Amino acid sequence: MPNDHARKNRARKRQQRAPGAAYVSANAGTAHQHPAPDLAILADSPYAAGRPVNLPLAVAAVAACRAGCQPCQASVIPRLLADRVTIAALAGAVYGLLPVPGSFASPATRTWQPLARQANDSGDGAEALAALDRMPAEEVADLLDDARDHWAAGGADISPFLLDLEAADDTESEPGAGAAGGPPSYALFPGMVNTSHGGPLPIVILEPQAPDAGADDLRSRCGWPRWDLTVIPEPDPAWRLRLNVAAQSVEAIAHVDHEGWDDIVLWEASEATTLPDDWWHLIDRTQHVLLCGPATAVSTHATPADALTAAVGAGPLMAVVARVRFL
Repeated sequence: MPNDHARKNRARKRQQRAPGAAYVSANAGTAHQHPAPDLAILADSPYAAGRPVNLPLAVAAVAACRAGCQPCQASVIPRLLADRVTIAALAGAVYGLLPVPGSFASPATRTWQPLARQANDSGDGAEALAALDRMPAEEVADLLDDARDHWAAGGADISPFLLDLEAADDTESEPGAGAAGGPPSYALFPGMVNTSHGGPLPIVILEPQAPDAGADDLRSRCGWPRWDLTVIPEPDPAWRLRLNVAAQSVEAIAHVDHEGWDDIVLWEASEATTLPDDWWHLIDRTQHVLLCGPATAVSTHATPADALTAAVGAGPLMAVVARVRFL
């Protein structure tokens, strides 16, 4: 029964991955085009073990996942499942870099991930590809599903805009407080990611700016759960991202108690800094934002997937989905 339950859950995840247009449109040949990512690096990756990778098929699959287009995925994925070399390249590009497959990964992915890491370290993917070739079709589908979640998360670049403001001082010291007695200091990197269940979501990546800011602070003081990039956390209505409408800027990130009073102020602006229009318009629509960290030395030209994968490789990553409040 547990195995049957797990299979049902994974089947349900596939069905709910991207609630787009009707499935019949793909069968009718009306699936449309999406912006094509540059996946040329897959051709020379070790995971294909020297065998040819179908780059157009890989590009079509990733583009459909990032667009959250169910008809295109329904058209492309069956063809991709028949091409295990291309699956190895796509999955290896994800799991060859991650230190662990993630708590929500399927058993197939957990078994295959160490082989992908070995291939990445040695440059020889023959063993990883051979293991994938031996997998039953259902396990291959599970591995591809897990990899698609990661590829879908890389659908938009981090905005080159950086909120490089120090946290405001506070007169009351608390566990994890900064040297001046205020909350630990973070820099905020706003961006966007495409979720596997459809549509982009605003994201704010927190980079520690002081020794007391980081994973321990986000876990122990803030109570954020650990995140392995696999599934977007459920919204926590007690966490708030406060935005100043007039200045189009972030005012604070705070947690409120059951009476609506702030019991944790994670970040507070010392001055208004205008946010990019595209990010502002998106958060106005979603009313929620994914807060995550810690990430160190985030490049303003990196994608969210790159920055978050690097953060996971450096240590535990914490995340929470917060509600937005416009002031």
